[in-house]
Amino acid sequence: MDQEFDNVVHFHRHLCLDIAVGYRAAKAAMREMGDQIKDMKSLVATIGNETCAIDAIQEVTGCTFGKRNLYLSHTGKPVYTLLNTKSGKGVRVYAKYWEKFDHKGFGKKRKEATAPAATAEQRSAYEKELQEKIDWILGAPESELISVRHVTLPPPPKVGKYDAAPCSRCGEHTHVDLLVDRGGQKLCQECSS
Repeated sequence: MDQEFDNVVHFHRHLCLDIAVGYRAAKAAMREMGDQIKDMKSLVATIGNETCAIDAIQEVTGCTFGKRNLYLSHTGKPVYTLLNTKSGKGVRVYAKYWEKFDHKGFGKKRKEATAPAATAEQRSAYEKELQEKIDWILGAPESELISVRHVTLPPPPKVGKYDAAPCSRCGEHTHVDLLVDRGGQKLCQECSS
């Protein structure tokens, strides 16, 4: 493994298929952005699904939820988009992930191999298959793993500091735009359910 991928795995805290896919997607997106990433303050990333790949996107691109330049679009797709908010130029990467692996079968093997009653043979067979799949992800021709498309998009809504007010029921301060009016009381989402 190269040092940059080692850093991604270290950040994520374990080696898995999604972290390898996210790494390849992030590397391709950064390469294709070219000069559009000169001003890193103008770079945002949007991700379509909640998988371990998010950590690779964060580590490679520098876009994070904490810096408010990483967005989750909830499309449910393994799509990762980098965008320069000033120029509107970006790169959309789709991981051909579901087409390449038997996720249910592999997930079943993982559960069996990590169960307390797992045999040494089950653990060894799983680790071997995991490493083979990761080696394939890291070494496969890019066209077999991902598709890359240049896009022009408007910037996502600016997220920044927000006004907060206490929930009428629990008293915890909540983003004012997320408080729900219930009979004249301003309730947080947890209390309004």
